[in-house]
Parts: sequence; C-alpha cells; structure tokens
Amino acid sequence: MKKFVNIGLLGIAAIAALLSGIFFNVVSTTGYLAGNPYNVGVTVMCIIAAVIICASALSRFFGEKIAMALQIVAVILLAVGFVFMLMDKANFLGDSFIPMERPAEFTNGINLTYASLILLAVSAVFLAANGFVGNPDKK
Repeated sequence: MKKFVNIGLLGIAAIAALLSGIFFNVVSTTGYLAGNPYNVGVTVMCIIAAVIICASALSRFFGEKIAMALQIVAVILLAVGFVFMLMDKANFLGDSFIPMERPAEFTNGINLTYASLILLAVSAVFLAANGFVGNPDKK
C-alpha cells in the first residue's frame, strides 16, 4: 500500500510541475502578454523538476538517500521557479487588483497565472508529503 501512495504522490507532483511550466509558457507567449519578454527559466526549471521527480520514483534502483536528495533538488527548483514566476508577473498580478474594465484575454491570463502558481505550490506540498510516507521498500 505504501508503494502506491509513494508513486501516486510523486506522480501528482510531477504532473503539477509540468502543467505549471506549460501554463506559464502559454500565458507568457499568447493572449494579453504576447510579445512581452518573459523568464524562460521558469519553464525550464519546472520541466527539469518534473523529470527529477519521475527519476526519484525509481528509488528501488537508486537507494533511499539518493531518491530523497533528488526530491530535495526538485523542491529547490520548484521554489526558485515560484520566485522567478512571481518576479516576472508581479506587475501583471498587481494590475488585476485595480478595479476597471479589462479584455477577456487579460482575465484568461490572470487565471492561468494563478493556476500555474497554485500548481507549483501543490507540487512542492506533495513532494513534502511524500517525505513523510517513507521508503516503500521497507516493511
């Protein structure tokens, strides 16, 4: 049972990290923000974190300590990606709190930006929860 919980938590964390990077890339290149410069490092960090999370799921082949080290590296990448995302979209997110009429592209961009921030946080929380589950190979 512990094995399925471990794989499930890591799978959800990897999918959330990957979707966060995709959403950030979509928001930054299309719609209201099309043509504006953006931080490509966020997308790269999310993709690398998702690959590292998937690699840490193979703890049976690496060993428990290496898998935990990989998960710590993934959490650090997600945290740095979260900070870079906030720095990149601070003005955009701040404009959403000013009450005025805006086009639908702006609303869609804000919603996807919030979704990508939430998915990054969900990925980090699921990685932390996986740390409390323990090694699935131990009885």
